[in-house]
Amino acid sequence: MNEVERVLYRTNKSIREACAEIGVDFDEFPVDKIETCSHCSIWYKHHELKPDLDENPICKICWRFYGD
Repeated sequence: MNEVERVLYRTNKSIREACAEIGVDFDEFPVDKIETCSHCSIWYKHHELKPDLDENPICKICWRFYGD
């Protein structure tokens, strides 16, 4: 994970907020090792999300409440 991904991980901050927090240019860092849960918008590593019935990535916490 790069620096921006570490700031985003397990939060629902936007990429712009994370960049501002660490003082870097928004376009400077790609975010490709993590993505957001389609329900709660919290950032997780790809393997921590699983597809719901609509093939949207969902975290285990939301999965517990909404299931498949």
